[in-house]
Amino acid sequence: MAESLLYQKGGFMKILFIFITVLIIFSAVMLSYVPYSTAQSSNTKEAITGQIDNNSRLRELMNELQNTVTTLRKERQAYYSRKQVKNEDVQELRMQIQSLKETHEGLVSEAEDIEKEMETLGGEEERIKTSISGYKDKEDELSNSIISYVGLLREQVNDGIPFRLEDRTAKLDAISNGIDTTKPMDIAEACNQLWSLCKEELRLAVTSEIYRDNIRLADGREPHAEFVRVGKVILAFMTDDGKDWGVWLKQDDNGSEGATTGWVKHPSSVPSHTIEKSIKILMRQHPPEIINFPISFSKVKIKQGFK
Repeated sequence: MAESLLYQKGGFMKILFIFITVLIIFSAVMLSYVPYSTAQSSNTKEAITGQIDNNSRLRELMNELQNTVTTLRKERQAYYSRKQVKNEDVQELRMQIQSLKETHEGLVSEAEDIEKEMETLGGEEERIKTSISGYKDKEDELSNSIISYVGLLREQVNDGIPFRLEDRTAKLDAISNGIDTTKPMDIAEACNQLWSLCKEELRLAVTSEIYRDNIRLADGREPHAEFVRVGKVILAFMTDDGKDWGVWLKQDDNGSEGATTGWVKHPSSVPSHTIEKSIKILMRQHPPEIINFPISFSKVKIKQGFK
């Protein structure tokens, strides 16, 4: 530690110079020294031997001085080498500190940007929540409208002719049940299904056709028959043997049930040749002509079977 302090203060060279000067003076004194004797007849051989001893001691001191100077030079060189390594380490640490400082500044700036973005996202989140709330309100309103339209359409189907009644009712049930369940169908899907069903009902209202099916008669028989459908207001049938026919029509009833609807078979109101001619016209076996059918539009209670 003391050596390092001397090197750091710059006193190493000064101390070395003083030490060498003292040794030189001491050597000169030793060389010029002759033992004093009151008797001038001292032995010359003893004086010479003492001088030789002094010279040997002086050489030993010079060697020690040289060794000390060499050691000091080596230590000095080692010190500067260590100092250079430390300086390089310090420089590298300074560079690392500068890099970390720049990284820290970049992170701070990025954190500030993230905070601003979070504030922006927070505002957008509130707007989205508001939009979702409004969408849910509109969705509920639209769901209620769909249910209302389904109910109106169901009423029209039930009050009309019994043409594919189960199939048409099942489609209405699928829409209403899908909206009312805990996991409802998508509102857009419900709207699409309702729109498709409305188009199908509209197509039925403006088209005519014949088709074959079984008809349940009042006596329990279910023979094959040709059916005639004209729009959604006329539905008539005639069995293959021509013995049974009828038209779906409202009937007046003065009983407790009031007006009823069912298959009417009466030659005065629905002659058999009228239904037969209608079948031939739709099968393109007879030229078109105007045919009169009785129809009714009132809401009625459905009741199957002949009167």
